[in-house]
Amino acid sequence: MIMNAALQNARKLRGLTQAQIAKLAGIDRTVYTRIERGQRIPTVNIAIRIADILQVDVENIFMPVAVNRKHNSIGTCG
Repeated sequence: MIMNAALQNARKLRGLTQAQIAKLAGIDRTVYTRIERGQRIPTVNIAIRIADILQVDVENIFMPVAVNRKHNSIGTCG
């Protein structure tokens, strides 16, 4: 799942609006909207705040699947 779809799905599952997420994360609604649309990449701190608000792992929302799989397999050999 691409980042913006995962982010939007997580937000809707929590029953929150873009404005509510933005307010809780301490960012402008337009900034959050651009993040959710995939037009802006959040800083690490903002990504963590958004993930915490949505009660999801930051990696599941903001890290592409291929990178996440490779990252999770580092150091698991022998």
